[in-house]
Amino acid sequence: MITWVIGSGGLLGSAVVRHCGDRYEPGPVPWADPEQAREVLHNQARGFENAVGDQPWRVIWAAGSATTSTPRDEAMSELEPLTGVLTGLRSALPSGPGVFFLASSAGGVYAGSANPPFSTETPTAPLSAYGELKLAQEAIAAEALGHLVPVVIGRISNLYGPGQNLDKLQGLISRLALAAATRQPVNIFVPLDTIRDYIYVDDAALTVLETTELNGQEPGVAYEIIASGRGTTIGQLIRTMNDVAKRKIPVALGTHASASAQSPDLRLVATIAERGRTALPSGMKAVHDDVLARVQRAAHTT
Repeated sequence: MITWVIGSGGLLGSAVVRHCGDRYEPGPVPWADPEQAREVLHNQARGFENAVGDQPWRVIWAAGSATTSTPRDEAMSELEPLTGVLTGLRSALPSGPGVFFLASSAGGVYAGSANPPFSTETPTAPLSAYGELKLAQEAIAAEALGHLVPVVIGRISNLYGPGQNLDKLQGLISRLALAAATRQPVNIFVPLDTIRDYIYVDDAALTVLETTELNGQEPGVAYEIIASGRGTTIGQLIRTMNDVAKRKIPVALGTHASASAQSPDLRLVATIAERGRTALPSGMKAVHDDVLARVQRAAHTT
């Protein structure tokens, strides 16, 4: 099977690349310019037909940089690149059997939903432009390709793992690891009893790949929740990182506009068994060791 991972430089995309086998690698995408990215991805999608021939294939959309604090116009601009991929595939669909996977966000689409734990039967209720973006991406992917090939919408819980971008206002486990390494306080903008579902990125990637195994799938749209199925409070995360780092993490409680878009309880019901199933302390240690190594390298180059 030939796999095209769009967003291969990100946390999820890079993990999928580590596990997926043969790949289509058409070249860089100018993500900073959404309209140009749409055009480039449209052309790359058309080239995908020739690269694949009649072999089985899958396209995995794992791109995006928006967070719950991203302004609406900036967030919605991420529809442009996805549109380019979808229109390109529609006009030049490979002849072999294939599947399209869209990485969505469980936290984004269920942020305002009631009665956790949330399942695929739970009505969606986004509280931010980020959540609205994810639902819009789900809708256009389903409409564009759902009648042609299997489309899998993967609503993924809170991803964590080594290599996360520390410049974005997300990734609490990475931020805690950074606070441990630098002894600079980590800012927490929600109550410490806030519950999230954390899934190690390689476990999520393996689960994504499992959902895209063809196995006789027919055209249509399937919604999956990719999660650990285990709820963890922020207070528990802090205590675990204290144990991993063997020091007390400095924490500063504060406020931020994005906090209004955060649910107090985002427990989830995973629709398929999590592959890998990395224990949270083990995964957090991997993040801590990675962040500590990055901080030490940066110190040696300054």
